[in-house]
Amino acid sequence: MGLESGYFEGEISKNQLVSVNHHIPCPDPSLTMGMQAHCDPNLISMLQQGDVCGLQALKDGQWVGVEPLPDAFVVIPGLQLRVISNGKLASAVHRVVTDSKESRTTIGTFLIPSNDVLIQPADCLLGSSAMLYRGYTYKEFFSTFTGNNCEAEVALECFKL
Repeated sequence: MGLESGYFEGEISKNQLVSVNHHIPCPDPSLTMGMQAHCDPNLISMLQQGDVCGLQALKDGQWVGVEPLPDAFVVIPGLQLRVISNGKLASAVHRVVTDSKESRTTIGTFLIPSNDVLIQPADCLLGSSAMLYRGYTYKEFFSTFTGNNCEAEVALECFKL
């Protein structure tokens, strides 16, 4: 990515949240979602999705299933990585759908900045490009994100220059 070694050490990745989700089968998966479409507000998310399909990513306006691979993690760049990269990395819009016959259990781990760390585009990635986002604390971002119904684009718009 072009960042100096150790860039993600310390306060920018201080907190880790582990989440175990269990989605029961639904005979008609169109009736319920395992999790609505969203972008993760944190730095990086990693998901071990087991062996039952359910994770989908939005690509070119279409939902695409992310096939589970044995012994693999799905790595999802969060919104903070999008800002640090000055928009060079995208934050995947994703959702979880239920299966009609099988339950699905996943384990997610989320790297989250400390509330008071300054998030802004990394100078070394700017080159001749203008900064797209102003600096902010993660606490400020998360408050804006949740205050806007967790709508990623609406929240990010508040920090655009």
